[in-house]
Amino acid sequence: MTDIKYKIIYDIDKDIWNWYYGANYSNNGQSLKDTQTKQLIEKITNFKDLDAATPTIKLFLSPKIKDKDSDLNKFIKIAETEFDKKFNKACKLIEKITNRPISNNEFIFYVTSFPRMVVFFDEGIIFMYAKIDDELWGMPIDGFLHEVLHFQFNKYWREDKKSPVSKLSEEDYFKIKESLTVILDEELRPIITLPDCSYPEFINYRNALHKN
Repeated sequence: MTDIKYKIIYDIDKDIWNWYYGANYSNNGQSLKDTQTKQLIEKITNFKDLDAATPTIKLFLSPKIKDKDSDLNKFIKIAETEFDKKFNKACKLIEKITNRPISNNEFIFYVTSFPRMVVFFDEGIIFMYAKIDDELWGMPIDGFLHEVLHFQFNKYWREDKKSPVSKLSEEDYFKIKESLTVILDEELRPIITLPDCSYPEFINYRNALHKN
């Protein structure tokens, strides 16, 4: 395996971008429970554009950035430690599972405080959700394994015009893409922290795939 490089970055502008578009164009914010956060999401949806929303979101994020004991800063430290220990092993594991080289020579992880893990395949960009509690499976290294499996599936099957996957509808592609992560199971410990759970609506399909 070629050495795969990575960077873990917190960029407040990227975080603000994810808050704005996540609040307006996804349901991900529904998992956020505290009143202050719910109020922020409601405010964001009332702004006409990102520029108008930026000062309000920045005001919300700034104390979290300054507080060394915030979940955001704790997560960054955990991510740096975990990736230092496990990143190369995780890449080798995915190459073994997919029987293909890792899709990108470098990955950039933008830490975000909004629960939306956006990816940009060509650029090797993954937004990594800074969440520390028992309600989220094995972040951060498990999150990388989940997303990089999508990178592999996209490059070597979706973009291969000879592959039946290239002809699937977006809906079917999404279902298969999210269900294939069922392979990230107990057998992959200790690299993996917790088995991948993905979307609950695909549980029956995932179980069927896992048996085969």
